[in-house]
Amino acid sequence: MIRSVAELTDVPTPAWPAVQEVFADARAPVEVLPVSPDAGASALYRLQVTTRSVLGALAFHTGGVLVDHGWVRVLGGGHPGRGLPGLPDAAGFPDDPAHVNGPPPALLVGYDVLGGRFEINGHDPAATGRPGDPGQLCYFAPDTLEWEPLTVGGHAAWLEWLVSGHLGRFYEGLRWNGWEDDVAALPLDHGIAVYPFLFTEEGSDIDATTRRPAPIAELFSWQNEMAARFAR
Repeated sequence: MIRSVAELTDVPTPAWPAVQEVFADARAPVEVLPVSPDAGASALYRLQVTTRSVLGALAFHTGGVLVDHGWVRVLGGGHPGRGLPGLPDAAGFPDDPAHVNGPPPALLVGYDVLGGRFEINGHDPAATGRPGDPGQLCYFAPDTLEWEPLTVGGHAAWLEWLVSGHLGRFYEGLRWNGWEDDVAALPLDHGIAVYPFLFTEEGSDIDATTRRPAPIAELFSWQNEMAARFAR
């Protein structure tokens, strides 16, 4: 059954107030991008999730969220002016949810400046070669070209973890001197391509690499190609 925006927002305990508290208590820099009412409503309708979920709250109330100077971009309703897609666009959802042919095998909910992707597992991760359990967050690591299950829990717990100040440890060895300025200068539909490649021994010293801006879609495509070529 396709639910209207009114039905998707008419919930007794919306998640947005709790999400705002998470941002207020953040130990990492957080920028919440605005979303137009029409874009937020459209994103929620296409996703067919309620605002009781954190996913729905982000889609309806934000254009996305930038964490740690924009190193990680959390998807919401989309912000075309900054180049950040909305959740349904990133997942390739049609405008009319009646045309969705079943749940997706995974849902992209964020990505980092190196092209690393955060996705929620679908109902059968093993069928698509993914680790972890249904609903679990997985990360595609650009330095290993492999999907890794995260132990932080579901989407709501993942958002709290992102802003908790632990990203420096998670990305240890992948941040170069002056990365904050380089990342802040990028449009949000771009990441940074690194050479020698991060998954090679020569690319293990990030400060000795050459780095340049690149469209994030190209980074995703190239990493998928390399992962398929070097699959174990």
